[in-house]
Amino acid sequence: MATVGVAALSALALTCVPQAHAADRNLVIFGDSVVANPTAGEAVNAKLGLDPRGSSGLNTWCPQSRTNWGRLAAAQLALIPYDYSCTGTTTISPSPKPFQGQIDRALREGALTPETARVIITVGFNDTYKYPAGAEGDVRRRFVGYMAPQVERIRAAAPNARIQFVGYPKITKDGKLCLVHVLPHASDWTPAPDAARWEDLAQWMSIDAARATGTEFLDLKPSTWNNSMCAPDDQRMWAGLIDFTGDTRMLPAHVNERGHRHVADVIAAS
Repeated sequence: MATVGVAALSALALTCVPQAHAADRNLVIFGDSVVANPTAGEAVNAKLGLDPRGSSGLNTWCPQSRTNWGRLAAAQLALIPYDYSCTGTTTISPSPKPFQGQIDRALREGALTPETARVIITVGFNDTYKYPAGAEGDVRRRFVGYMAPQVERIRAAAPNARIQFVGYPKITKDGKLCLVHVLPHASDWTPAPDAARWEDLAQWMSIDAARATGTEFLDLKPSTWNNSMCAPDDQRMWAGLIDFTGDTRMLPAHVNERGHRHVADVIAAS
């Protein structure tokens, strides 16, 4: 019976966001496409309104993988996942998908309660590349100014939750990207200083926000340092733009399934 119970709970944790109930011990997931991890087809169909559910949006629904790191971590922790992650989410940059919209919906649906055990947040990368080199200090300050009141909204509704800013896994290697993986153990090595700068900026944005709000920062760089887009086929956790030799991936140039499993392990063990 215990085995059946654990299996049933794990299956529940990988399904769509359930309707909230006050007694739920849950894990609430906020983030961008790196977290949501839909397939490219799902993302396009949702954006164009070709999905049976209609057009996606922070106020309605967003396509998500059933095996993204938030849902996998929830299963390991025996918590019910409430997933509000969505492709295209930004913070300080104007867009139709501002991060606060995820919190609006979570509050409206009653997902954040005193029974919420964990809240994880991964966001910010979509803002980094919209600002020129030299603006990093301003971006970091503005990000903290944006995130602080959002964290307070979460904390007010879920006072017993551990709130964690989860960083991004390693993307670049020595300032380069490996975008094309067609033949086994072979790839380009494309200089990408801007991508390396954006990766570093996103890291510090979340560190700053965690420090300013008294929350946790879960650093994924140490455990994924050798698993970037340029890592060997059997170690890569960030897929290339074209990647036929690494682990299964949903979106190009995003975290692959190996990476999502790893990050879920790190979250669950933290």
